[in-house]
Amino acid sequence: MDKVRILCAMDGGMMQEFSARTIKRLEDHSLFRLLLPVFRAFLEINVRKEIEKDRLAIMRAAATQRAGGTPGPADVEALLQQAREIDQRFLREAAVFPVNIRIEYRDIESFRRRRVEMLLAAAHALFARWETMSRFRAAVTAQYTRDEFEALLREIMQIYGAETRALSRSVRIPSLFNLARDSITDTVNSVMTGVAADLAGELTRKVYRRVTESRAGSRTV
Repeated sequence: MDKVRILCAMDGGMMQEFSARTIKRLEDHSLFRLLLPVFRAFLEINVRKEIEKDRLAIMRAAATQRAGGTPGPADVEALLQQAREIDQRFLREAAVFPVNIRIEYRDIESFRRRRVEMLLAAAHALFARWETMSRFRAAVTAQYTRDEFEALLREIMQIYGAETRALSRSVRIPSLFNLARDSITDTVNSVMTGVAADLAGELTRKVYRRVTESRAGSRTV
């Protein structure tokens, strides 16, 4: 079983769904109906970038766990440097879209560092648990209470949302909307915060419901 691949696929699926739901909810805001093509391109580019950064963090956590170590500051710094390299690649790709992104690292570094630290710690802990268990869900429920796991997923997405809010301030939009930029970025943040809470709750229910059903079935046998 390729546990790294599985965890990366789960993370990527979560982040893609998070981005898709965010775009869907932004369609309900009249201010975004004219701007949505621009912000859709921005969010799609940004989430691909984030999934790649997450993949590197998960792989580093797995390598550290296999070596019998624990992720530390050096791992975080290495991942932050790799994130900057990924930024540049995706910015080049973004040049063909109707969006111009300028990354101000002083605005996002604290969010990015916190998210990297959380992903490293969580992935490392899950890989360690998974060594003695055959199923991902069993590893999750052994490591976290239901509330802890939901809070973890919610914070991972919400920190990404905070970084996205900071980045969205640099998105090129029609001059007509410049005066409304703060309202636009606040709306993006509010929508992403709500989507993160809803999606974290749904994913947690799926994990813990199936575990609960499995345990109940075992007791009736």
